[in-house]
Amino acid sequence: MSLPRKNAMKTKHFILSSILAFAGLALLAPAASAAPYHHPKKHKVCKWDARHHHRVCHWVR
Repeated sequence: MSLPRKNAMKTKHFILSSILAFAGLALLAPAASAAPYHHPKKHKVCKWDARHHHRVCHWVR
């Protein structure tokens, strides 16, 4: 007699856990899609300045 009651509790627990899991995912999904855009890493670009006879470097994105 206790076996069906135990299975019913397991089923209710499983359903409640599933609902809470999907609710948690629904709350996290908008936060993930609204993440700010990260610019590519800056890197140094160098070129030879023939007039002044040396390299000139500057940072670009």
